[in-house]
Amino acid sequence: MSFTLAIVFIISAFATCIWTYRRVLPQPIPGIPYKSSSSKRLLGDLTDVLKCRQQTGEMWSYVRDCALELKSPIFQMFMSGPTGKPWVVIADFWESYDLQMNRQGEFDRSTFLADVFGPLLPGNHVWMPSNETFRAHRRLIRDTMSPDFLNNVAAPAIHTSIQDLLALWREKIRVAPGVPFAADKDIVRGVVDLIMSASLGEQTNLNKTQTEMLSCLDAVDPPADANALADFPVAEEASVYRAVRTLVDSIQIGMSSPLPRHHMNFALRFYPSLAAARRVTDDLMTRVLAKAWAKFSRGQDGGVVSTAADLLMKREAQSATKANREVVYDTRAIRDELFGFYLAGHETTSTTLHWAVKRLSHHPDIQSSLRSALWKAYPRAFEEGRLPTAHEMAYSNVPYLDAFIEENHRLGTTIPTIIRRATRDAVVLGHTIPKGTDVFMIMNGPSFQLPALPVEESKRSASSQETRRRYGQWNAADVETFRPERFLTTDEDGRTRFDPFSGPVLPYGVGLRSCFGIKLAMMELRVILTMVVWSFELQPLAPPMSTFKAVDVNTHRAEQVILKLVEVAY
Repeated sequence: MSFTLAIVFIISAFATCIWTYRRVLPQPIPGIPYKSSSSKRLLGDLTDVLKCRQQTGEMWSYVRDCALELKSPIFQMFMSGPTGKPWVVIADFWESYDLQMNRQGEFDRSTFLADVFGPLLPGNHVWMPSNETFRAHRRLIRDTMSPDFLNNVAAPAIHTSIQDLLALWREKIRVAPGVPFAADKDIVRGVVDLIMSASLGEQTNLNKTQTEMLSCLDAVDPPADANALADFPVAEEASVYRAVRTLVDSIQIGMSSPLPRHHMNFALRFYPSLAAARRVTDDLMTRVLAKAWAKFSRGQDGGVVSTAADLLMKREAQSATKANREVVYDTRAIRDELFGFYLAGHETTSTTLHWAVKRLSHHPDIQSSLRSALWKAYPRAFEEGRLPTAHEMAYSNVPYLDAFIEENHRLGTTIPTIIRRATRDAVVLGHTIPKGTDVFMIMNGPSFQLPALPVEESKRSASSQETRRRYGQWNAADVETFRPERFLTTDEDGRTRFDPFSGPVLPYGVGLRSCFGIKLAMMELRVILTMVVWSFELQPLAPPMSTFKAVDVNTHRAEQVILKLVEVAY
């Protein structure tokens, strides 16, 4: 009898183990395609994604390849471990546009972003659901994207900071003529300076300090290897810059963790480097806000607004007057909105610029066309042998420049995916996506950088079909080629126009939850690229220095950013 009971117990235990194992395996959403092999593993697709990232530095290329393997513009991945919900991935521009622009009642900001950014920026709108608090924050900062601020405050700050970058590069080619050099940090520092100047009225003078160091040298020793880079002495970085970069890089902790919010909270409190960086930036914000309020409250300089901090002080004072309350100029909302302004802004813009200068070096014909278009757009500056002014660039229209920027967005893919969460059961391309599911809309694959996958049009919503009529579709024969001309058209008067509806590209998202800083980012790109191309010829590089290999961290970064420059003569 005891032997029989033992057998029964063993069989029951075995059956329980099998049942439990099957229960913790990924549970697919009915009807949506997926890799069958992934559904049979506890970690689903996560194992393959981590392997891809370890081998290549990327993860979103794996997601793109899943779409191609499954031959489906909608599929699911199992990335949340045992019992976690599947991700739904959309690899179709028109459906992605429709979800963001027209279906905001069904899809809102993903809580994944709240877990990653909430601990670092608890008072910033970027991670908040689309509620009244979110709207109040957007009202607080809306004037920072006004034409007056962009043209009269941001543009001059960009112009001044990038002149420091150009001066640094002139010194580099003076002491190491004809020798390639790494330019990624130079660009990041230039963008940090301009963002801090425009938002906080502070400067790190990173490139200026480096220039002063190089100006004391006659030359630097040439590299022994023809494929080696120039080696320059490096000036000490400002503590504020180190703190900003440390906090930007900390975002990767949350993005790579299975428990992002808990991991971020722990890291920000107990990692010595992050705790020190927070103290530096907290002190900076205290000083900036006190200075801005002192200026605004006393009407110093005639009350002229010269920074984003000034604008927020003005907005807070207006709100206080309207609500008949005391002004509170140092709040979590003001701090974190300003902090996010320069924290996120410099990371995405500098990454986009990294891809842009690589494209310019790799395509000398396109670079020449862009320079000619700029000379034509600013004839007076060309005749006088000078850079266009900030005012000239702020009010200019250079279609070829806009086309170059948009094509760089399309193939650079600084942000490879946009995430939304279904707030109710919703039907997409004929499939029901359950409430609470995260939807990842990728921009590095079909319809964007590769031929679109076939979709039965009757499965699209009416608004998605309307988007299909508004936007063109890329030619499969050259969709993978860098060609700015695809965004150019000729009007009835024979004038060249930039056409953003030529085909799929979605760098900043659309709709209510699109990137708030789109206008500033575009201003930065237009001014910086104009100044760089106007001043230097970016020469082609040998193959080891000109690869387009990328790494996925906070953004989709170029692994190497190397330049060989020659000054343009007029």
